[in-house]
Amino acid sequence: MKKIQKRSEIIEYGIITILSVVMLLGMMGALTGKWLFDGNSYNSYALQADSWRHGRLDLGQDYPWLELAIYEGKYYVSFPPFPSYILFPFTFFFESSTPDYFILLVINIISVSFTYKIAVKAGLLPFDAMISTFFTTIGSNMLFVMIDPSVWFLAQALCFMTTVLAIYSALSGKGGALFFWACSVGCRPMQAVFFPVLLMILYRKEKDEFPEENLLKIVKRRWKWVIPAGIVAMSYMTLNYARFGSVFEFGHNYLPEFVRAENGQFHVSYMWENLKILFQMPEFTEQGRMVINNMGSLSMLIVNPIVLFFLIEFFFCIIKRDKHLLCWLSGILLMSVFYMLIVVMHRTMGGWHFGNRYSNDILPWIYLGTVIVHTRFPQFVKYQIPFCITAIGLNVVGSVIVYNGLT
Repeated sequence: MKKIQKRSEIIEYGIITILSVVMLLGMMGALTGKWLFDGNSYNSYALQADSWRHGRLDLGQDYPWLELAIYEGKYYVSFPPFPSYILFPFTFFFESSTPDYFILLVINIISVSFTYKIAVKAGLLPFDAMISTFFTTIGSNMLFVMIDPSVWFLAQALCFMTTVLAIYSALSGKGGALFFWACSVGCRPMQAVFFPVLLMILYRKEKDEFPEENLLKIVKRRWKWVIPAGIVAMSYMTLNYARFGSVFEFGHNYLPEFVRAENGQFHVSYMWENLKILFQMPEFTEQGRMVINNMGSLSMLIVNPIVLFFLIEFFFCIIKRDKHLLCWLSGILLMSVFYMLIVVMHRTMGGWHFGNRYSNDILPWIYLGTVIVHTRFPQFVKYQIPFCITAIGLNVVGSVIVYNGLT
């Protein structure tokens, strides 16, 4: 009886979590005019998917308002291809006018569901899992990208979804974790840096189940897990080679802005200015009002305070000398720092948006770190609430201002 009640409570809080997020997203749609079946002008992925349906790798023409790669006189989508995989079946019914806002809503629901499930799987109480989920999704700069399926934001929303699916699968000891990780790399290629963390989760699950086995035996027994991920990776490389003559080139280097740039797309010379943007403190008017701008120059620690909370918990674990937690947190922190170092070497920091959206890509991993801490120290969960409420307020207001052009 107790087990049934516990399961019903988990489901009940899960429904409340999803419903709360959907209702907030509905309000954001009302405040920004972004409705469920609106058209999407920045539909690069749908255009690409529809071109594939017609047997063409390029787009066939220029779309001046989109960021397109120009290679040998042809126009290509300049972003990693996985989102077009998702949209491809829809092109048979909608051609290039796919229902992107509806698809984004489904992506958001899946993301929220599995963010919640990660916490429950790790052992958090349903209420604690709900609070932690809010903090990572609507209490972060992810809120900005959850309401608009434009090409840049759709890729990040899908990256978040596939990453939490990978983490949940790994915590469940399922080889599908590698497949979902490969999908996330097809949205944001730098997700590859977190591969060691994912492997460590899978390894620990295997050791828990078969403590007598060494690494070689585990690999021999589970080698088939690599096949789906390998197929996905091969599809990326085949597409890249067919379009640009290189298995590693997905098109971004052929954007005119990077072709013209003296130092190209990535260079250490960009780091200092981008680091200042990454940690830019808010500016205020003479009347004491915070300045909201549309070029993403607000500290990641302010718009994504779960990162700050993670760092607080990390130092707490140092004080407690908890070697087990420090091992996990150190790995996540190291990979996150590595990820952000690559980000600040990029020529741009995300262009038009509110907040600091490039830092969104590390959030599922940072979240995993906080969940691991909360399994050992559940009293930390309640201290997320003031950070979460503040972040929801800031990201709601900032997103509404930027989407409505009020900056």
